[in-house]
Amino acid sequence: MHSIARNLRPKHLRCECPRARGAETAPRARGFSLIDVIVGVALMLVLFLTLFGLLRASLTLSTLTKAKATAVEIANTQIEYLRGISYDDVGTVGGIPAGTVPQYATPTVDGVMYTVHTFIEYYDDPADGLGTNDTNGVTTDYKIAVVTVSYTLYGLSKSVELVSDFAPVGVETSTGGGLLSIHIVNAAGADLAGASVHVVNSAISPSVDLTTLSNTAGMVTLNGALPSSEYQVYVSRTGYSSAQTYAHTAQNVNPTPGYLTTAKDQTTTATFAIDQLATLTLKSFSLAATSAFSDAFATAGNLSSQMNTQVTSDGLTLADTALFGTALSLPLSPSHLDGWGVLSAAVTAPAGTSAVVRVDDSTGTPLPDSVLPGNGAGFSSFPVSLTSLATSSYPTLMLEADFTRADLTATSTIASWSLSHTSGPTPVPSVAFTLTGTKTIGTDPTGLPIYKTIVNDTTDTTGTKTETLEWDAYALALPSAPLIEACPAAPIQLAPASATTTMIITGTPTANTLPVMVEDNAGNAIGNAKVVLTASDYAATVPASACGLAYFNGLAAGSYTATVSAPGHTTTTLSGIPVSGQTATTTITLP
Repeated sequence: MHSIARNLRPKHLRCECPRARGAETAPRARGFSLIDVIVGVALMLVLFLTLFGLLRASLTLSTLTKAKATAVEIANTQIEYLRGISYDDVGTVGGIPAGTVPQYATPTVDGVMYTVHTFIEYYDDPADGLGTNDTNGVTTDYKIAVVTVSYTLYGLSKSVELVSDFAPVGVETSTGGGLLSIHIVNAAGADLAGASVHVVNSAISPSVDLTTLSNTAGMVTLNGALPSSEYQVYVSRTGYSSAQTYAHTAQNVNPTPGYLTTAKDQTTTATFAIDQLATLTLKSFSLAATSAFSDAFATAGNLSSQMNTQVTSDGLTLADTALFGTALSLPLSPSHLDGWGVLSAAVTAPAGTSAVVRVDDSTGTPLPDSVLPGNGAGFSSFPVSLTSLATSSYPTLMLEADFTRADLTATSTIASWSLSHTSGPTPVPSVAFTLTGTKTIGTDPTGLPIYKTIVNDTTDTTGTKTETLEWDAYALALPSAPLIEACPAAPIQLAPASATTTMIITGTPTANTLPVMVEDNAGNAIGNAKVVLTASDYAATVPASACGLAYFNGLAAGSYTATVSAPGHTTTTLSGIPVSGQTATTTITLP
């Protein structure tokens, strides 16, 4: 029956699936690739670094919190110590008021060093009036102690500060001292906070040696200062100038300011001015000088090329069998070039011959007539002025000689040629200088002032030196060289936090000189002017300094013409300038 029933089961309900064959039907195992491993390791590393950073930050915060708690505890301990000593002893060693408490201590706790600064001062309570308005005449009502505990951890500077009042037992009493009031201001006379004020007096017992900071009003008030005429004060601040009192000595018979004097129940006031330091950069230069390339053709050493020419005892000439020829000089590339001057040549040209000189650029190509008129044909009469050439376009020039002749019976000759130029000012190294400020600290026995700042120094190998100075006006002197010009002119005014550059022109004036000052219609110096000075056989170009001065040295006595130009101004020519000796400054005004 059962078999019949199985046979009668509909075919579509029968399972015709093949039997599984062991491993062939089991799922395949999948391994990790190298990329999977790298990604997994990277994720684990990121997670580890994040956890490590959090742990480190937690430990840092915990250490800083513990250090701050320790600092607070040290400050509290110091305050409690002050409360445990007598009122008369509440004061610092070397302080005002004097006492038994050291100004500084450096305990170390858990490997961290703490600096404990204790500052104690008298306080005039406004409840009974201030200063001269005090109802009982006692301005030392009670003492205030400021305990500052500072420390450095993980490169961070931290501090805590506790303040406490200490009142005398019974009624207030006068200490028998005076009030020392010190006011710190800047160059403009405004109150300066945060200045370090160091007060010293070893002539009294107990001696005084304390340092404190000026408050927001620029004040340091020290009440209860014992009567004395030997209070020394030193005021400073990082990046600022300094100020102080000065001793009466055999050299300084009238110090300004001298030591401060206090008296019983009197107020001594003093004001000290400091401000941010300034910088002054000095740059030393020589005078602009006119010189010339010159060749008398003793040899062919100053020629870069020749074609059909030769150098003989007479000079440069054609070769024996040549009807034409050329010669080219070495390139002329003066440093610190201001302007080209005069071309000169000694040319002899018999009938049937010619010899001309052209001016070429650095490639040996003659300058066009639009730049130098007549250069295309060549020059046979001299001198020729080259002052119109722009040095920016033609920093290098060459001289070219061209010879021709009709037959071999005669030849022309160039016995010599020259080209002048003006260069400078040129940096001069190792120039000694002296800077003297106008501020004084007293007078000597003859009544002459003793200056606060005198700097003796020398420019370096590049002709430069930078000094850091306090605000003042400084005179400039060169002990070993003539000073032709200082620009800006001395005295050099330095404002607080300013940066000033002064150009020093030094050199020995020759027998005949001419200073030229260039100004506008309002009398203001024109610092970008160009001054061209010419005579019959002379031409020189000197740029005016930032202060408008162009100094011509090495002149011959005679009459000169100055042509002055500057951007934005009309070119002006002044003729018939007489030069004889060291001539006074000639002023030329540009409209």
